[in-house]
Amino acid sequence: MLPHCLVGALLLFPHAILHEAALTFLGVGLDPTQPAIGVLLADAMRYLTGGYWWLGVFPGLGLLLMVLAIERFASMLRKAL
Repeated sequence: MLPHCLVGALLLFPHAILHEAALTFLGVGLDPTQPAIGVLLADAMRYLTGGYWWLGVFPGLGLLLMVLAIERFASMLRKAL
């Protein structure tokens, strides 16, 4: 029972991170003065048409890699337990 709860709790982290980033990107989450991935992506949207593509790609890639790393760790833990 405990291994299932542990893996389930670990798998909730990527969802929480993505939801926080999405809400902050839309302006509903954290205050825009707070450091967050969604704030970085929302600010980058203004500069994408100017050719500054890296302002949106690197925070988005960091978000993707962080979520995939946590998911992969939880999957390996599930197989181990």
